[in-house]
Amino acid sequence: MSYTNVHVNISENQQQKLKHAVDTKSPASIRLGYEDLCGSDVLALTNLQMNRRTKAYQDGKGITIKMSKRQVVHNMKTEGGFLSFLAGLATKTLPFLAKTVLPTLSTGVLSGFGWALAQKTTNKAMGNRQRL
Repeated sequence: MSYTNVHVNISENQQQKLKHAVDTKSPASIRLGYEDLCGSDVLALTNLQMNRRTKAYQDGKGITIKMSKRQVVHNMKTEGGFLSFLAGLATKTLPFLAKTVLPTLSTGVLSGFGWALAQKTTNKAMGNRQRL
């Protein structure tokens, strides 16, 4: 089947719904209001969906777009689409976190542990006395 990329507005809840459909490899449907028919998110639609979108826009109405499993997967691969962005973000973020943030956190934890151990050792050696 052939798809055409269009720009629409997709809310956070709809993005989560579509992401869940991708994860479970199931069909999904989203409701686009009139104001959502043009936007910055890329969505791959069939010719029939494109015609319905155009007619709804001309009539000043919204539409419900029903996407098959195959269409959901295709949207995952669509370059510039938000679903591919979400997948790409996860694959790019996890290695970055593993290389930069996690070692820094572990170093901080270990140095804090070392400081606490040194304090405890010093207090035992001094008999927990306070000096004035």
